[in-house]
Amino acid sequence: MANSGIRFNDYFFSEPILLAGWTPPQCAGLFSILVQDPNWAPKAFQPIYFGEFGNNSPASAILRECENAVSAGNGRTLFVSVLPMPFSTTQQRWALRGELVRAYNPACQTDVGGNQPTDLHLQLAELEKMHQEQITRLMSSTPAPANLPRRRIGFVTEETQA
Repeated sequence: MANSGIRFNDYFFSEPILLAGWTPPQCAGLFSILVQDPNWAPKAFQPIYFGEFGNNSPASAILRECENAVSAGNGRTLFVSVLPMPFSTTQQRWALRGELVRAYNPACQTDVGGNQPTDLHLQLAELEKMHQEQITRLMSSTPAPANLPRRRIGFVTEETQA
């Protein structure tokens, strides 16, 4: 039995329709904005954006989220495909969205990876390296204390002054 629609990973999204005539469903789920690309198979649609919507999300908020995809479409006709996920939590939808973004590298979400642990790890390692260089530089530029005679700590009496 073949499912109609388009498959991303192991998830079947709806058959792509024109973005211009799309209204978001009333249930929660994910959507993908697509462009036609003959190099993609088995269906000639390349995802350029994966988004998430909640129950009764206003269409204006979802379409505002798609503005980057519209500009990245470069005048090409944009399509949308939906994966309904009723009774799902926001965290579940975000996790699946992140999985799809990592798997397909959509053109409009190249910066999404900035929040991924691997990128944070690299940024932290770079900051630690800079910090270590600063400490090394400070330690090497600070002169070592000269072997000067030390004064005694405490009260000075007449006996110790003589």
